[in-house]
Order: sequence, then C-alpha cells, then structure tokens
Amino acid sequence: MARIADVDIRLLRVFRAVVEAGGFAAAQTVLDTSTSTISLHMTELEKRIGFTLCHRGRSGFSLTDRGYLVYDHAKRMINSLDDHFDSIITLRKRLTGKVRLGTVDSLVSHPQSPLVRALQKFNKLDNDVELQLTVGDRSELERKVLANELHAAISPFVRPIAGLDFHRLMVERHKLYCGVSHPLFGRTDVVGKALSTFPFILRSHHGRADEERFMSMNVRATANNMEAMLTLLLTGDYIGLLPDHLAETWVQKGELWELTAPDLAHVSHHSLVVASKLDISTAAATLIPQILSEVNLVGMVKE
Repeated sequence: MARIADVDIRLLRVFRAVVEAGGFAAAQTVLDTSTSTISLHMTELEKRIGFTLCHRGRSGFSLTDRGYLVYDHAKRMINSLDDHFDSIITLRKRLTGKVRLGTVDSLVSHPQSPLVRALQKFNKLDNDVELQLTVGDRSELERKVLANELHAAISPFVRPIAGLDFHRLMVERHKLYCGVSHPLFGRTDVVGKALSTFPFILRSHHGRADEERFMSMNVRATANNMEAMLTLLLTGDYIGLLPDHLAETWVQKGELWELTAPDLAHVSHHSLVVASKLDISTAAATLIPQILSEVNLVGMVKE
C-alpha cells in the first residue's frame, strides 16, 4: 500500500485550490504565488500519481475524468486531516480550528430557530474557533454534509438518506401571499380554483415536487430561495408561498396580504443534518449538541 508523504498533502492542497479557483491564474491570489510555481507543483503532482489531472493552455483550464475523482478524494482527505489536527490542538483544553455549518435561507426570523442562541453560548466558551456559515438549498447542504464539507446543516427533511442523520428542530408553515398593489390584496372572497388564474411564483428549489403539486397554477415566475420569493411578491404582480414568520413583518407593514388558500399551504419539518459516522473536530462535536439542546429548551412547535 502506498503511503502518503508531506509533499503529497502539500501538492494536493495546491491542486484543490486551483480547481476551486477555476485555473492557475485565478489561484495565484489564494496560494500567494506565481502561475509558473503553481504549474511546477501541478506537474510534480501528476508525476507522483502517474496520470494527467487537468488540461491547461489557450483553450482554458479543465479537469480530466481522473482529475475530478482526485479532486473529490483530495477534498475529503484534507477536510478530515484538518478536523483531526483541530482535535489534537484542542487537547490543550482550548477549542480551536474551524466549524463549518450550513442552513437554508431566511430561518433567522423563525421564533424557534436554535442557531443564534446556540452560537451565542458557544462563543462564550474559551475558544479560538473560526465559524464558517453557508447558506444553500436543501440538496446542496445534504451533499456537503455527506462529503464532510460541512459538519452540520439545518434544512427541511424530505426523505431518509443513507449516511445522514436528521434531528428534528422545528416546523415552518408556508402560506399564500400577495403584495399591496395586487388585485387580491385585502380580499378574502377569492379562494380555491379561482386563485389559479393569477400569476404564480414556483419555488424552483423544491424541484419536481412543486412542479407536480402546482401544475394547475398559472406559473409566471420562479424563485430559488425565500428572499427571491419575497422580492417578487412585493412587486404586487404575483401570488406565492412564504414562511409565515418571514411574511409577518411585511404583513404588519401593510405590504403583504395572506390569501385564503389552506389547500396550497405547505409545512416544512426542519432538521439538523449530520453525518451518521461523526468523525469531526472537538469544536464541531461541542457545538452540535448545543444546537440540539436549544431545541429542548424552547420546545417543539406544535403542528
């Protein structure tokens, strides 16, 4: 079995930086070195592993098929090495390293969201931890937790996934709204099928589930997150679904109106998503239970 050397790790870090930057020139700033030095490192790495990782030249930068596989392995390995080293440093009884968290957008206004409270308590601990918080859609966050790019993420639970554990956090209710200049604003007499004649915003991040559910609606726009949905609704030209906690402020300001449409309402069950095999840094292993404990303190939202 081949044994990895320090130089291999160093070269793989260079390779990862080049891939994520999109080429040699773009990676100069990240690596703080010249393209000629980066090129030498890449050539050395290809010699050590015995095959070509990428094409470079006038046609641009692109990975070979094997290059894609090496990048995926390198990313997982480097993340794991960093996490283990963080744990070693933490033996000094001070939390250190990085904690990588993810969340879907617009949960900060949810009254039962545990993240802010958990982070406040975590930050009061004796630590030198760098927190990295990423906002993404559900499928992206699940993929990143599986790939060890994130230690945990908060997202809607849709179905069980091998390799992931889902810890229930809160319930989020989505209702139908329109903006102040919409013809339905202030009205309660338009319900059911009559609503399907008005321009409707489809949630593209829900994929086929929403396409099939709302196929009878007059889809005239799409939004891939809640801020995009809110922006479109405030134009007064569409109707669409928003979480009630996000819409509340705008309803109170008189800029959104909740329509009578219980058949179109949607309930999301949000969970803390973690890898089934927790092989993470001590810092992450400290924060994750803190997030879950905040749920117990606040109590679950009744359905």
